[in-house]
Amino acid sequence: MEPYILFKKEGKYVAAPATLLDDFNKILAVANPLRLKILKTLASQPMYSRQLANYLKVDEQTIYYHIKLLEKTGLIKLQKREEKKGAVAKYYVVESLNLVLNLAEPKDVEEFPLPAIPLSEKSRQFLYPHVKNGKLDTLIVIGSPDSHGPYRSQARDGHYAVDLALFLGSISRCEPEFITRLDTEIREGDMKRNLILVGGPIVNTVTYKINEKLPIYFDITHQSRIVSKISNKTYYEDECGIIVKIPNPFNPDETGILILAGKRYWGTRAAIIAFVKHLDEVAENNFYNPDVPARVVKGIDEDSDGIIDTVEFLE
Repeated sequence: MEPYILFKKEGKYVAAPATLLDDFNKILAVANPLRLKILKTLASQPMYSRQLANYLKVDEQTIYYHIKLLEKTGLIKLQKREEKKGAVAKYYVVESLNLVLNLAEPKDVEEFPLPAIPLSEKSRQFLYPHVKNGKLDTLIVIGSPDSHGPYRSQARDGHYAVDLALFLGSISRCEPEFITRLDTEIREGDMKRNLILVGGPIVNTVTYKINEKLPIYFDITHQSRIVSKISNKTYYEDECGIIVKIPNPFNPDETGILILAGKRYWGTRAAIIAFVKHLDEVAENNFYNPDVPARVVKGIDEDSDGIIDTVEFLE
């Protein structure tokens, strides 16, 4: 059974997933003051060894030693590699935001509701930073149904955001605020937040602004065909969509962007179906490069009723 930790807030209990410290080596790793500082730092944002050394004011070789030990015990993991000035920087993140040492079976505990849909650790990592510690922290941006943007387009896929929001609500909790905005309502400050973009660059002007930065993007000059920089493949079918997760280029150290978009609205529907029904598979990342969280899916009308109801992963 997966452990959860409870926080009491305003008279209510809030549950968050946790990792059980059931291994002596893990307990020893956490007991070290410097390693505990490293864990707390990596819980707030991914860093590489030199960043950590500068931030904690510790020699880089010392940091490197402790990083390797924490990685070996499974308390942290490699998130990505990035080239910096001719060298490869390895960014690390914590495996879990909460660590628990259980000494005995709990007694007389209060019952509390768990998320309606339990998530694997891999799916939770994929959803970060849009869902942090069980709480939704993002804006869902859909294309305006009115004529707008450089292509004077009218979005027809905004209603799919309802299914997306229902799913996110079933796996997280959110404050009582409006989390869905039209692309025409997004202001400069909003661009620095976590964003989930629904719809391609023709119908969603926020997607348009970052389209060329994506590892899988839409070639607007050729009828918005989907082009993968990872596999060098091109996808022409209207039923094809993408699910891509990147750091937010407008605030890369703090926030992220998740894109669910299609060549046409059928492709957007396919991307959302894949995300809602097959999140664990989405979180496996790209077939051709598992370090890149970018997928191509194709929608399929399995029961021949004219509506896409399932998907096939193309990469």
